[in-house]
Amino acid sequence: MTMNIYLDIDGVLLANESNAANHADKFLQAVLAKYPDSTYWLTTHNWNGENRAKEVLAPHLKPETVALLDKVKPTIWKDLKTEGIDFSEPFMWVDDDLWPEELDQLEKHEAQDNFFMIDLTKDPDQLLDVIDRL
Repeated sequence: MTMNIYLDIDGVLLANESNAANHADKFLQAVLAKYPDSTYWLTTHNWNGENRAKEVLAPHLKPETVALLDKVKPTIWKDLKTEGIDFSEPFMWVDDDLWPEELDQLEKHEAQDNFFMIDLTKDPDQLLDVIDRL
């Protein structure tokens, strides 16, 4: 089944400004192996169409993972990340933050179960759980 995957970076793929999250390489490789044509950035590093995701991630990932990042498509959003989601298609959104207005949009589209909240301080290995849900 085809599904759109929407990925945040800070707090999801990067644990902090200096370190990748545990299993970030394995996670990205798994996502892009299964959904090479339907994975999207939904991050402030890709805000309003500006795509800085690769340059932000590259110093923290394995070279073979960095090479795969070109497969991830940018989204365009301005105020709420939900502006970048195609609600007419099945999707999974992986992020460490959800604004009340974004939750309202998910609820409006009956898609709250498509959001996967990441909390690396509580569970530094949480990306492994997301791999299992792909």
